Amino acid sequence: MQQARFNRWQQVAFNATAFSILGLLFVARPTTLVPSVILLLAGLAALGYATFRARCVALVATGEFRWIARSLLAWLGVSLFLACVHLSEGAFDFPDNELRMVLALTLLAMTVAPDAEKWFLRGLALAGLAALFWGLRAWWGLEARAQATTNNPIHFGNLSAIVLLLSLTVALLANQLGAKLRFLFVFVALGAWVGVLSALSRSSFIVLLCVLPLGWVLTDATLRKKMQAVLVGVLVLGVVVLALSTTMRDKLRITEAQTDLQQIAQGNYMSSLGARAAMWKTAWLIFEEHPLLGIGAGRFESEIVHRIEAGEIPSTEIYNQPHSDIMHALSSGGMLKFVAYLGILMAPFAYFLQQFRRLTGQRARRLMPVLGMQVVAAYFLTGLTNSNLDLQIYSVTYAVLVCVLARLCVASPQA
Repeated sequence: MQQARFNRWQQVAFNATAFSILGLLFVARPTTLVPSVILLLAGLAALGYATFRARCVALVATGEFRWIARSLLAWLGVSLFLACVHLSEGAFDFPDNELRMVLALTLLAMTVAPDAEKWFLRGLALAGLAALFWGLRAWWGLEARAQATTNNPIHFGNLSAIVLLLSLTVALLANQLGAKLRFLFVFVALGAWVGVLSALSRSSFIVLLCVLPLGWVLTDATLRKKMQAVLVGVLVLGVVVLALSTTMRDKLRITEAQTDLQQIAQGNYMSSLGARAAMWKTAWLIFEEHPLLGIGAGRFESEIVHRIEAGEIPSTEIYNQPHSDIMHALSSGGMLKFVAYLGILMAPFAYFLQQFRRLTGQRARRLMPVLGMQVVAAYFLTGLTNSNLDLQIYSVTYAVLVCVLARLCVASPQA
């Protein structure tokens, strides 16, 4: 009886996490509070319940999720090691974001209810509708750039783009949902698109590259050809609109980017793109000087200030990180952290790809692996121009989405 009750609580915890990781993202503040609390409680449960603890330990040793678990544990271990190595240079910087990512592994050990996938899709739908609400507020002039509960238009734009990507994928691949629900997710995707446009974050549009493979993943030959035609048509239409409409180029900050590039060519780095160029150059110089272990977390701002004063870097806006996951890993932790960073991307992607191939011929069950690959790819792409994993909102959502989707890949009514 006690085990049955504990299993039921696991199902409730998993469903709540699967729903809230996207469903409350643009609704509640702090954005990741509910998932974080659930993961903390799950971690405590692993300490108190031997059976659950054994399942968590098995994730690393023999489970099918072992490479996902090992990559996240390695990410935490490397961060702890680097914090200790650089302790003499300042206060101990405990890797709390990395710890939250490891706690997300408890999701892989949980008992999953038959309706778990539905709760994830409900959260996804709510996220798209919330993005629409915040996007319309910005378009109506209530704020210059939509940022919703994230308090940053770049974060809102990137995460809205991910919601758009996942919603469109559900609409195209989830044949088991029926026409009405799939049409709902088309509307949800459009809502997320409004959110992307209203955030005016250029980096968000790179996520749309992940839409292109959908034109070849579809198993229905007729639908696949239509999808390919639509993708080509949208691309051509977008190019034509941007070429002919000055207003649209201004609205999407393309004109601003052109001006930034001209200023960089003249040696002026006091702009959005100029600041990134200066930060990336600083990060690379740091890596060249400290290639193995970097300089530690939290020290980038003082480094760029020093190098500006020394004339190594042109004057620019000052930030506390280099606005790139790759450059942040190289500068703060050298090759050691960069390899660990690649691990937390490659291990989940390889798992989802393996599941996608394993489920050949089972169209309904291939949805979760596709969503998983898209999540990994989207976070990598947005991380090219933003230090995602240095921030709680990205590190928690990434780890939870990976673990939720990985667990749903093998979930069944008897799970």
